[in-house]
Amino acid sequence: MISDTSPEIERMVLELRRAQTPGQRISNALEMSELVRSLELGLLRAEDPEAGEEELRYRLAVKRYGRELADRAFGRKAMRA
Repeated sequence: MISDTSPEIERMVLELRRAQTPGQRISNALEMSELVRSLELGLLRAEDPEAGEEELRYRLAVKRYGRELADRAFGRKAMRA
């Protein structure tokens, strides 16, 4: 847990997580993943406000998975040999 969280709150959060169904846990994980994706896209957009949505998604894929896989996923030819 985060170091600035009191032990009492940490226990409460853990109890709430344990009480969740597997479906709720998966849903929460997907929501957190989408939040992180949105934040990353926002940072990329701030770096280049003129970039289109597809370009931003491509840049995110490069950041997450590397250029080779991103090029294949987005149908781009490799820029380098």
